[in-house]
Amino acid sequence: MVMSIFRNRLFSLARETSGNFGMMTALLLPVSIGVVGLGLDATTMLQNKRSLQNAVDAAALATATAMTKDTMSTGDADAMAKSYVLSQMANVSSDATTASANLTTVAQISTPTPSSGNGKIYDVGLTSSYTMTTNALSQAFGWKTVTISAYGKAEASTQTQQTQKGLSLYLVLDRSGSMSFITDQVDTSQYSCPNYTESNWGYYPYLAPSRPCYINKMTSLKTAVGVMSDTLTAKDPTARAYSIPRSQLVRVGAIAFNDQSFSAQAPAWGTQAAQNYVDSIPTYPTGGTDASDALNTAYKALRKKNKTEQKAHTDAGTPNFDRYIIFMTDGEMTGDSGSWNSGLDNNVREICKAIKSDEIHLFTVAFMAPEKGKSLLQACASDPNSYYQPDTMAGLVSAFTAIAQDVSKSTTRLTN
Repeated sequence: MVMSIFRNRLFSLARETSGNFGMMTALLLPVSIGVVGLGLDATTMLQNKRSLQNAVDAAALATATAMTKDTMSTGDADAMAKSYVLSQMANVSSDATTASANLTTVAQISTPTPSSGNGKIYDVGLTSSYTMTTNALSQAFGWKTVTISAYGKAEASTQTQQTQKGLSLYLVLDRSGSMSFITDQVDTSQYSCPNYTESNWGYYPYLAPSRPCYINKMTSLKTAVGVMSDTLTAKDPTARAYSIPRSQLVRVGAIAFNDQSFSAQAPAWGTQAAQNYVDSIPTYPTGGTDASDALNTAYKALRKKNKTEQKAHTDAGTPNFDRYIIFMTDGEMTGDSGSWNSGLDNNVREICKAIKSDEIHLFTVAFMAPEKGKSLLQACASDPNSYYQPDTMAGLVSAFTAIAQDVSKSTTRLTN
């Protein structure tokens, strides 16, 4: 009798499901928390890895370039490289700043080797690492720290003026109304700001500030051009910050457009004049889109028939030079209307053909552009590798950096 009652209650308990969810939750909750913690740490690790890689690459490049300019000892180069990595990491994030206390950098400064033209090649390799502390959720599972590491190598060379090649670069940049629209990047330096988009552009210039503040396309473009300028300067062994001319190899010009072109900055030695021009563009520009006049201005300045650039480079001792145009827009050709204009689109395509026929290398950047804009810039680019279509601020900066590295291959090379 007793056994029968015990057996019935046991079977009844086995059939009872009302508490299963609570039991499952109790068992799985710690695991779920741990997974969340690991996911957060994985994201942070990727971001910090990217930041460290960028810092190491920049430090290697800056150190190699500095060694070509001055009589820098190996010890000085080692100290410069380590200091550069530390300062770069201190600027990227609070997490990296905290970690910089245990940041270690090992530099490999190679003995200069001969290059063509009676010059020398300088190699700098850097390995950096630091320990990142994981969050409390990950630590609960025993994963308390992780090591972030990166390796970068740069090569710079000194050459005689007869073997160095100069370059003339012209920026053709969109400053239409859509360049006032936001990107994906939050501006943490501001509490709030007018966040313009296509849907609220009708409120310009009276849109009320909102939060968070997003960096808009024009500010992103200024940042991208700034990074491009820094890259060109770092790779230019003749660059001087406080002398005239600022370079004996690199000449840069710029022109902006909306549905009309604006006054241009003619090509000048170094990157500073073009950078100042771009920085002066309004943060919230207006207008439609027609690149034909601006693109034609750049073409006329660089084409072979115009001997201005040839004379400038010859007088500087670099009669051999390459010619480049960077054509960037975030839209399609509309003129002063809001609709695509096939005639304007065809005009731009014809100018692009003329540019390429004159052996000017044409890079194009379609920044968060619609399909017709992408189609136009794909057709205009000198080759598929010279076409970029970034959809984020980071992508835009990356595109301009890649172009700068490409056009300056003759003076300095960044390697992995």
